Amino acid sequence: MNYITLDKIDFNEKYIIIDVLLDKNIRQRMYDFGVIENSIIEALYKSPFKDPTAYLVKETIIAIRNEDASKIIVRRI
Repeated sequence: MNYITLDKIDFNEKYIIIDVLLDKNIRQRMYDFGVIENSIIEALYKSPFKDPTAYLVKETIIAIRNEDASKIIVRRI
């Protein structure tokens, strides 16, 4: 399988989350927003300064910093 990190995905393409490699507190916060394994996620917009990026997950748009997105493993579906 071709795994990449969330910060490198193409816009308006759907991906499935494989793993969330963040520390415990941030990982729990991501889980609360629906960023969990086997969820579908899609990049929608990048902020004018390139960080953070807005993602659609479980019918909710959330902003994730590139530093955190680089620790979320996904694959295209």
